[in-house]
Amino acid sequence: MNPSETKVRADEFLRQNQSYTFGRAVKIAVKERLYNLALQSNLDSFLQQRNWLVYKVICENEEDFNAGTIRDELLQKIKSISDKAESLQRIIQFDLVEFCSSKGKDMSKIVSLLKLQDQGVRIRK
Repeated sequence: MNPSETKVRADEFLRQNQSYTFGRAVKIAVKERLYNLALQSNLDSFLQQRNWLVYKVICENEEDFNAGTIRDELLQKIKSISDKAESLQRIIQFDLVEFCSSKGKDMSKIVSLLKLQDQGVRIRK
């Protein structure tokens, strides 16, 4: 991660790597030690929950999903996984802001937008 990189080169890097699966991205984060241990542990736990949802519940119970016979308990579990994903996204966003700030980038506008989002304001481009 190079905070002095141009937006054009950063966008190109993202285009080249957007095919990474979540699992692959988590493995790379472990290998490269991109996050602190607490965040990495949360990502690992979330990956397990997400994989359970996608591969065990949805794939093995496709007929139940299509027939609308999903139990409330399962919907609550899905909501819990969704809430955790949103929480991890926010933690990673603030971690990235902190990193860029530590490298001399002015992140005050981004921080302001993130705080507005925390207050429920929807931000559009």
